[in-house]
Amino acid sequence: MSAFLSRRIINGAAFSAVTLLLASVGCSSTDNPLGGSCGDLDTTNRAQATLKAYGDATSALATKAKEVEAKWLNICNAVNADLGLDTSKSTASEACAILNTRVKAALAKGVTVTLDVAFNCEASVSAQASCEASCKVDVDCDVQAKCEPGKLVVECNGSCSGSCDVTAPSVACTGTCSGSCTSDLEVQCAGSCEGSCTAPTWSGTCDAGCSVEFSGSCSGTCDGTCDGSTATGAQCKGKCEGKCTGKASGSCKAQCTGQFSGGQCTGSCKGSCSASGGVECKGTCNGKCEVQPGSASCQGSCHGTCTGEAKPPTCTGKLDCSGSAECHGSCQAQASAKVDCPPPQATLRVDGDAELYNALDKHIDDIGQAINLTIALKDPIAAVAGKTVGAFSAVGDIGLAGAACFSSSLQASAEASVSINVSVSASASVSGKAG
Repeated sequence: MSAFLSRRIINGAAFSAVTLLLASVGCSSTDNPLGGSCGDLDTTNRAQATLKAYGDATSALATKAKEVEAKWLNICNAVNADLGLDTSKSTASEACAILNTRVKAALAKGVTVTLDVAFNCEASVSAQASCEASCKVDVDCDVQAKCEPGKLVVECNGSCSGSCDVTAPSVACTGTCSGSCTSDLEVQCAGSCEGSCTAPTWSGTCDAGCSVEFSGSCSGTCDGTCDGSTATGAQCKGKCEGKCTGKASGSCKAQCTGQFSGGQCTGSCKGSCSASGGVECKGTCNGKCEVQPGSASCQGSCHGTCTGEAKPPTCTGKLDCSGSAECHGSCQAQASAKVDCPPPQATLRVDGDAELYNALDKHIDDIGQAINLTIALKDPIAAVAGKTVGAFSAVGDIGLAGAACFSSSLQASAEASVSINVSVSASASVSGKAG
């Protein structure tokens, strides 16, 4: 885990399922998709403006939750197709249950599956700032003074006195990369290496195979034993021990002479590195690049003062202003619903089942992105799911229109909870731990 939250999602039979809770929906600025109307709210009334922000947040999060569920349906059916399994199911729960059964069968035979995903999602600071302007954060609240230390940021287009965060699918970075850093330089990578590894032994995946003391899944031909039986130049669908000619996923006592991925490099890594706590980068960052500090030119989120700030500072953490708590929380949720999740670095290792490895590896990017979106939405959706009407009534009179909007939001939240639980099970299906 790290500043970029590198998540170990799967670890074979020892896998501990990641608990991913996604839930919530609500009313938009017009009609709630599940009934009821939020369009009649008076946004000049602070209580109703606060409730509208909540409705907009839950509606946006609901849309994201549905997107995640649909993504899992497509992933599981695609993997099932590559495994020769049933692809006729039209719901994620059914499609992923089929994959889950296949993975469980492999684990029962001693196969291990390991998947690492570098978390590199960032909530939209601009969406939060726009929401809070409409939601009427207490004018008496000094955001700079009342914000949780280290969580005050400003959209900047100038020079920044502190660190500057730039997030994009691919950005030039000289600083700390939360995600994965790709560079032409050889570096010591205390994390997951993808590229070339100078170490004389490795544990991961090498597309050039292994010539000495290999153990794992071989996508080429195996010389040695396959599931305990003698194998000479044969295809091995199970566990190969000896020598692998072709893509090899497992452990080896010879240097990887091709592209290395899915493991730690004890030597020097040249290519892409993602490490716990982020990695010092002089290259291209896939995720968030944190430039340290001083008066650096900043076109991103500035943690400090900015000479060319685009909007007033925004608190991305806890804001200690009681009158603004509900507004602030809902706006943070809106920011999370507009999360930026660049394609993550995801690395896979399967020991003992070449067919399963090939099927999962073919869709590794989609699996990694679905996992990251789920993780990114987990906390904000859980936060809005437990709200009561009393939280908004405490701000002021919400009126009949507000009560109707809140009621429909609760119904929407219940519907979203069902969708989210499907995504939870789907994410566990890849490990064989669902059900």
